[in-house]
Amino acid sequence: MDADSPLEPEPLTPDDPLAGLAGWIAEGLVDAAAAERARRRWLERQEAEDASLAGVLLDLAERGRPVTARTIGGRTSRGPVAALGADFVVIREERLGDVMLPLAALATVRAAPGDEAPVGARPVALMIVLAEALVELAADRPSVVVCAAGEELRGDLCRAGRDVIAVALTNQQREVISIATAATDHVIVLRH
Repeated sequence: MDADSPLEPEPLTPDDPLAGLAGWIAEGLVDAAAAERARRRWLERQEAEDASLAGVLLDLAERGRPVTARTIGGRTSRGPVAALGADFVVIREERLGDVMLPLAALATVRAAPGDEAPVGARPVALMIVLAEALVELAADRPSVVVCAAGEELRGDLCRAGRDVIAVALTNQQREVISIATAATDHVIVLRH
């Protein structure tokens, strides 16, 4: 570039031989931008199609912010995700304790107000299932509230097996009731 060269390019006239090339480049830039937008939409769609409830809960757990989860049975739990298993989530409620919610019993999950909605598209490889977690928990005989078939049962978790838990009720007889794990809407491990 010499000192006499203009700093700004000269506008091309329609009869200029480079006018066609400039138009072609402009069209290519528009096409490239449209292709990039289409690619982004396709990737967003793929991500949405790969979403799972466990993935959503994992995204929310990593944020450490409160969530609101509602079960099919009507239980609403609010607090941070404290743990996530292959088929359950634990919501830490400040005033009650840890609420174990089977994923099959969850109806809705909401992020904290103002937080971006999670997509949950990542694969989640979690090994522990609710029945195993309850077996481990039963060793400590914690005070629990178990909701099954619309009935809330309060007592001590005294044993758990492959598909059943036993709760010693806090009535005068200390009656032990067996509850099908699959019928459980939620288990609250009470704070003392």
